[in-house]
Amino acid sequence: MTELIAPRCMATMIGSLPHQDPDQAVRLVVDHLHEAPIWPELPRRGCREEMIYAHTEALPVIRENTEAGMMFIDTSADNAAALAAFYQTAMAAEQSGNLEHFALRPSYAAAFSLAAETFASHQPRYPLVKVHCVGPVSFQLGLKDEEDRPIYYDDTFADVLLRQVCLQTRWQVRRFRPLGDQVLAFLDEPSLAAFGSSGLLGVMREDVVQRLGTAIAAVHQEGAVVGVHVCGNTDWPMVIEAGADVINYDAYAYGRSILVYAKQVGELMARGGALAWGIVPSNDQVRSETAESLAARFFSLVDELAAAGVDRGLILRQSMITPACGLGSLPVADADRAVQLLAELATVIQNKVR
Repeated sequence: MTELIAPRCMATMIGSLPHQDPDQAVRLVVDHLHEAPIWPELPRRGCREEMIYAHTEALPVIRENTEAGMMFIDTSADNAAALAAFYQTAMAAEQSGNLEHFALRPSYAAAFSLAAETFASHQPRYPLVKVHCVGPVSFQLGLKDEEDRPIYYDDTFADVLLRQVCLQTRWQVRRFRPLGDQVLAFLDEPSLAAFGSSGLLGVMREDVVQRLGTAIAAVHQEGAVVGVHVCGNTDWPMVIEAGADVINYDAYAYGRSILVYAKQVGELMARGGALAWGIVPSNDQVRSETAESLAARFFSLVDELAAAGVDRGLILRQSMITPACGLGSLPVADADRAVQLLAELATVIQNKVR
């Protein structure tokens, strides 16, 4: 595990915003996230900025259906040469340390470079800066082939996608490393909210641990702290076993679900990891909540986790505050409200625990 600075309920975000103007999105972030800002992905600019497709550039035999607003891997193509070229490039990057081939380009992440440039002018440096990538399991399940079959079940291309996640996340960490005292890299795994259900037949626990663990270990090589976000409940011991330093769940809708895993969460915190509480709603309920109402909900959950055996002081020291999920599907006004509410909530909580 990479040692995390004690976050003490600092606020950060998941990934997306609904804005189409990168300047507007980055300004929202820097105006409200003073301890752990992120670069925002902007899916309403087009499918290339959606969570799955934003990380597909330079993949072999990737195809874009502009009319349907989707991308897919064409496994029916004569792909031997393309696969060989990808592996040659990936292995050269791993051996040389030159990861530029796997950079996020403006056509896939319009706000990335702008966020980096804006964060660079902040003095003093941020305590934490956050980057993010789709996690390998959700990438493999979400990206399909020409027959609409998830790439997860194609051993060859599943490995390609895993390498892509590893190398592109490492590149992001290097780009953001000069901007903060520490880099937090999130692997977003929304598909794991359905783990164990009929919707993920054939997705085995040991495979998730291996694939997710490989990506986490690769990012750890860059000295970053690695978080895993699941917008719901999942087998959190599985995620912790894979090596996550921070686990992030929808505490607004599934708050008490974490109590089942109190022992494992307590052990994670005791060795320097953290629980990121997605306590700010990422839907229209954000209109009716206040910082005070959400703080009351948060402290109630903290008390329940403490009653389950986790030291209350440890919980408050090793916690972060986030929205329940990405905000990219909200109306802009609601997203603005959510980010403002997030910042206000973190201040209320931090003032109460000092």
